[in-house]
Amino acid sequence: MNQSLLITPRQRDSNPLAFDKPTLLTLVVASLLLTETFSGALRYYFDMAGISWLLYLPKVACLAALSLELLSYRGWPLFWLVLLGLVTSSQLALMHGAELHNIGFSLFIYIPLLFGLICGRHLELRLGLLRRVIGFCLIASFVGIALDLLTSVPWKGYSYMVGEVELSANRSWAFDDIDRIGGFARMSTALSVMIAVYSLFIAAFIRSRLLRLLLYIAAVIGIVLTTNKSTAAAYVLTLLMLIFTAYRFASAAAFLIAVLVGLLLPAISLVLSLDPNAANNGTLLASFADRLINSWPNFIGVMLREGWGWWGAGFGAVGSAGHAYPVPGLELLVIADNTALYLWGMLGVFGVLLYLLCFPLMLRLHERGARLRDALLPIVFCLCLVAWATDVLEVTTATLFLGLAISHVLTPARAPTRGLAPQRLPELRHLT
Repeated sequence: MNQSLLITPRQRDSNPLAFDKPTLLTLVVASLLLTETFSGALRYYFDMAGISWLLYLPKVACLAALSLELLSYRGWPLFWLVLLGLVTSSQLALMHGAELHNIGFSLFIYIPLLFGLICGRHLELRLGLLRRVIGFCLIASFVGIALDLLTSVPWKGYSYMVGEVELSANRSWAFDDIDRIGGFARMSTALSVMIAVYSLFIAAFIRSRLLRLLLYIAAVIGIVLTTNKSTAAAYVLTLLMLIFTAYRFASAAAFLIAVLVGLLLPAISLVLSLDPNAANNGTLLASFADRLINSWPNFIGVMLREGWGWWGAGFGAVGSAGHAYPVPGLELLVIADNTALYLWGMLGVFGVLLYLLCFPLMLRLHERGARLRDALLPIVFCLCLVAWATDVLEVTTATLFLGLAISHVLTPARAPTRGLAPQRLPELRHLT
């Protein structure tokens, strides 16, 4: 038999000019991460040039991409149930005094979460590109801290209008003679979360324990310099969790505690009797005491007084949407300073159930498998701890990676395909 008959020409996997969806979606994410990393500087310089509208293009691109993906998306029933719940909750918010501006603003906030949830399965095919983008953003965050620490950056304290509210970039203020550092970002809180998320993601792909340890140390120093105490504590506790991540029962206990404490803290504030001056004594725990004495009890008081404990105030009536477009009588619902309380205020009991799903999410991520799970597990755990004292769902980077984590555990495992299967790396080792 002629051997030439046995040889078939190698066919191209795809046309070079064909539309590469995974790469395109990864580039959309890259634009979003870069915009968030340099948000403070970009806002200042784009305003000077009169092109500040460019800052919103990455989220618009995310919205367009997930809208197109939804046309052919066959999601799990719970996803469509959640969307139906949000539509119903939006109607409820309108009944409580919110306007369409509030609904639209809230939807704009959650675009990264929805994008990660719907399009995350495509991003997994371009992990190499995604890692390089995140690594660059992490280095840029450290460079921004150095510039803010050693020089006077012009975008610090810069003010601009969103809706009817004036917002400002990270204002210079002192706490024990330590300046709050925002780097290139608009707010130091966002910078601290970005450093935590970026470093935990990159560390999962570093083989050397020494380099991984050095990265953790650099991240801790950077987060401390932002003076964001909740993120610093959450990051350190996350590193401690990694020490015993090989033990399933201990890890599950840590996940459960992280979720339940976030839920119980606002309830505890109702029964504690603290000195009101503790919120103004200038100590490290003053801001936490202010939550226990003022923020959480006042938020709960509004919800119970209005009778919204079961169904919530509605999607768009709680959080930054109420800050940009104030709703009369609901001023105290603008900031919850606790993600469980935030979800309860917005969606009622339904929001509490969504919050509790963080526990099974972390259990699924804990199962040994792809290297990506080793990156997403500590990120979700850290965000869960940050959520104790922060409305973390309004931080763009946090919601994006939360969406990626949910998408990863719900997407069926793919069979290896030639040219697309990522290189298998060793599993993430614990610190000891």
